[in-house]
Amino acid sequence: MGKYRKKREIMSLDLTPLIDVVFLLLIFFMVSTTFNKYGKIDIDVPTSKVTIKTEESKIEIIVDKNESYFMLKDGKTSPIDIERLGEYLVGVKEVSITGDKNLRYQVVMDLITKVKEQGIENLGINFYE
Repeated sequence: MGKYRKKREIMSLDLTPLIDVVFLLLIFFMVSTTFNKYGKIDIDVPTSKVTIKTEESKIEIIVDKNESYFMLKDGKTSPIDIERLGEYLVGVKEVSITGDKNLRYQVVMDLITKVKEQGIENLGINFYE
């Protein structure tokens, strides 16, 4: 009575691809990592009691529904002459234009053009009801 036993194959996991991936990751991180060779240096920075007052770098120009121009600076609103806009924008780096929602589009475009002619690139536009 010869019974044949089947030989079971021993299952094994091939670790070669896994080891390759780990080495590739190790090489990647070794090449892409930068090290700070100076570390943390503690220094005391000297201070001064003198303060320098800088000019306002941002103003808001308000245009109402009657096409009247106002300037909001330091919390104070004052009427302005649009033909002398360059005098108001000395030292200003940013301008915000606020206009009535029923304002003609051409009025806003003329104001944007005059602001851009003064060399100001930072410009914001808002409309209110």
